[in-house]
Amino acid sequence: MSLRGLAAMCLAGTSLFFFSAPLRAGATVERSTTPNGASYIELTDDAIPTTAMELWFRVPSIGFGTAPQPGIARYAATAIAASKLGSGTSLSTRVQELGGRLSIGAYPDAVSVAVSVPAASAPDVMKVLTDAYFSGVVTTEGMHLALRDLAIASTLKRFDPEQTLHDDVFAQLFASGPAHYPALPDDVNPLQKVKIDDLRAFVQRGFRSSNAVIAVAGGGANLAHSVAAISPSGTGPEQPVGSAVTSTRTPASGTFAEDGVGFGWSGPPIADARAATAMDFISDYLFNDDTGLVTTGAGAELFVSGQFVTLHDPGVMIVSISGKGYDAMESRALDAIQAMQRPLDAATFAIALAAFEYRIAGDVQTPLSQADNFGWYAIEGNPSYAPSDAGGEYLRTAASLDPQYVAQVAKRYLENPVVVHVKGTQPK
Repeated sequence: MSLRGLAAMCLAGTSLFFFSAPLRAGATVERSTTPNGASYIELTDDAIPTTAMELWFRVPSIGFGTAPQPGIARYAATAIAASKLGSGTSLSTRVQELGGRLSIGAYPDAVSVAVSVPAASAPDVMKVLTDAYFSGVVTTEGMHLALRDLAIASTLKRFDPEQTLHDDVFAQLFASGPAHYPALPDDVNPLQKVKIDDLRAFVQRGFRSSNAVIAVAGGGANLAHSVAAISPSGTGPEQPVGSAVTSTRTPASGTFAEDGVGFGWSGPPIADARAATAMDFISDYLFNDDTGLVTTGAGAELFVSGQFVTLHDPGVMIVSISGKGYDAMESRALDAIQAMQRPLDAATFAIALAAFEYRIAGDVQTPLSQADNFGWYAIEGNPSYAPSDAGGEYLRTAASLDPQYVAQVAKRYLENPVVVHVKGTQPK
């Protein structure tokens, strides 16, 4: 996910796992570089009636300058989508006219623009999508609409326990750099002061074609030929922007709609694929929504989430808990994480690993999840490690795990977390 809570399975009697391959028979993956310098990945499956296409840009959420501007990357990406093009229609409107949906995601070091459309409309949408972003058109009206969008999203975030605790934990875990700040700012007022020329300058640097990864999955083929023919600019993609991990572990506090707690540990970078996969396994074993050792039986009054976020360096293990009785779940979660430093018995590990592999394969079965997967891992610096890749590197790495190695990884990374408690602002 990747960004994206994970799990253990305790089964009695006979256990049957019908393993689903990441790719359907006949599906193909092609990689290339477009004439304008963008990295291009396409998974073609003509049995799918829809096409997902995503543009990923390696841009820091706080901007390229020395003074951080939290949220500017999402602001810029949204302003482009809302600005009218030479045809007199904005990208967002044009995608709707062609029967598609557009969404924008912002992360500390990257922005994604995702579109899902009927396969027949895919060539036209690819052209307008890449034309809009590689040309970098930003209008005053587009900026106003983008600010409104960010203001709404920022307000909604206040009621989202996972996002709130994620931002609070990252702010404590990282002392500086883009990961220290929320990619969606808590207050959009400072962005109102950004001048159009400054936003255009940010767009020109960050959203150029040579800094882009284009990820496509689903029906329709050869969409590389539909990429806008815009001359490349710059010498290549931006280098990953790091964030410094804090050396202190002082408990912090905050506010939310209800009581809760967040934990965070810095973990292995994406380059250490086996350790990163072990962290994925741990989060799956403990915190999968349906079968996690910690989350099973949590009850409707509690929100519990745990995941390993695969990042360039370092990755982050994060746990969020909120709601009535969160303190008991807090102890349960910490005890379970501590216990992972001891190897699971062979039978339990085998069942948990099979469930993990099954879930990983199942998570990359839709065009949007496949494109998202390709883009994320490419931006973070290890594209062949993407679970949706035809080479199968991720699943081979998962198959190489054993109880002793997983325990070693837990002992190395899952000590001394950052802790943030939030107190509810609503009447009890």
